[in-house]
Amino acid sequence: MKLRVRRRIWGAGALAILVVAGFGALGVHPLLGARSDDERFRSSVAVLQDIAELRASLSALQVYVQPFFGAFSANAVKVRTTEVAQAALLAQTESTGAAAVARALRSEGLVANARELEVASASFTKAIAAFAPVIGGASSDVIAATVTVETASYSQMQVVTVRAATDLRAKSTRDLQTSIGRLDGGRRILLIAVSLVSFVIIIAVIVVGQHARRRERATRRAAERQAYETAFQDALDMAKTESDAYTLMTLAFEQTVAGLQVEMLVADSSRAHFHRTLSTAAPGEPLARSGCAVESPVDCPATRRGHTLAFPTSRAINACPYVKGRPSGELSAACVPTSLTGRTSGVVHATGPDGVAVTAIETQYLEITARLAAERIAILRAFEKSETQARTDPLTGLWNRRSLENRVRDLALEGRSYALAYGDLDHFKVLNDTHGHEAGDQALRLFARVLSESVRPGDVTARYGGEEFVMVLPDCGVETAAKILERLREQLAITLTTGRVPPFTVSFGLASSIDADTFDGVVSVADHALLTAKQSGRNRTVVASPAGTEIDARVS
Repeated sequence: MKLRVRRRIWGAGALAILVVAGFGALGVHPLLGARSDDERFRSSVAVLQDIAELRASLSALQVYVQPFFGAFSANAVKVRTTEVAQAALLAQTESTGAAAVARALRSEGLVANARELEVASASFTKAIAAFAPVIGGASSDVIAATVTVETASYSQMQVVTVRAATDLRAKSTRDLQTSIGRLDGGRRILLIAVSLVSFVIIIAVIVVGQHARRRERATRRAAERQAYETAFQDALDMAKTESDAYTLMTLAFEQTVAGLQVEMLVADSSRAHFHRTLSTAAPGEPLARSGCAVESPVDCPATRRGHTLAFPTSRAINACPYVKGRPSGELSAACVPTSLTGRTSGVVHATGPDGVAVTAIETQYLEITARLAAERIAILRAFEKSETQARTDPLTGLWNRRSLENRVRDLALEGRSYALAYGDLDHFKVLNDTHGHEAGDQALRLFARVLSESVRPGDVTARYGGEEFVMVLPDCGVETAAKILERLREQLAITLTTGRVPPFTVSFGLASSIDADTFDGVVSVADHALLTAKQSGRNRTVVASPAGTEIDARVS
């Protein structure tokens, strides 16, 4: 009897094993297929990262060469051999990265995208190489054409990489959907097996199902992060100013890590001090957990180490000193360093309740947001610097002659009158010969500073050439302008008492826009008055009268 029961048990066991094996075979097949799909998806994600790194390389190269474009067009600077070599090195990095991405795209079956990327990369590399023969000396037309070709090639590279990333995301989405579908099919088969096997098999199937769900959740989270990264990048591309970028970052943090209080600290131009650029604290609400007291990048552990630091509790012995002992009490924190100028110069500081560590998902969103925003801010700063260099005189920081003429042209279109002062440093050649050109440059910079501080916000100050300066005072009569110039000369005399710059004086010729029909004519009238001031003993202001005579406006 016992033997018969035992045989039945073994028979039932064998049958259960056969059933399990049969259903297992049916269930393993879609799971293996899902695993293969998942591997393809992960491969696509890796290629997407390569594309992101290539775009970063492109941005780094464009950020490096962009400041020289305006200077090239104006023939204002000569590029050194080291700068050419650096540009060539960055271009080689871009070319190598593009070739690697093209190979990866072919392995993913995106042959057309790979071929398009290779063609665009070759054109871009050729456009960069074209600068070498022209920067040594060429006509402005040739330089402008070279700049235009490079800019177009760069834009084409951006378009091609975006298209490749879009096609790759579409492919990865299809792989993801296939993987999810196969996982769902495998789960259904395993559920049928659960109803036919023992409790042990039921437990095993439950474990397999839970593992599949975890994988599915992880895959979906990856897709959500990709969708967020794409949306946030699109928003940043529409940001026109650095302030717009910080506003978008604040909104992004409020949506993705709502349970954390986030702030961003960015170093000033000297990298000696941090200043807060954003905070998710509500208006009027104190920075209860935030408000990091670190003063500079060299003091911040995260910026020094160059990677994200997480602290589950500020009570830990290895917690950052700047999260310990805050008046608000103990807390948890995560610090993400950011690079805005090619080196780590900022930090995103997120805090939460004590003992509740910032999760890996929250950290990923902090890092994605900080990285994308930092790339956009770096580009905005580069463009702003390039525009400033094209508009201003490099020695004094005042407007250059072309910018001045453009502004006066606007005044003419607006029908506004103005007073024009033509100034010249007295005996500047003697100052240069006696004290050296460095002293001369210091004198020009000092006078430019006094000039800028002496005018109204809407007035225009420009270096016209050499030691000559022009002031345009919109909606101002010559009498008022003469008083402004006298106060300027008095302030210059006071400033020179420090002894840091050899003493000098300045003479002005003053004219009105009604004295001539054109801007050049007004300048000529003021220049004639300036010549009279020089001949009359210098260190004075001479006002040109409509009749062609001059009035010495110097206050004795």
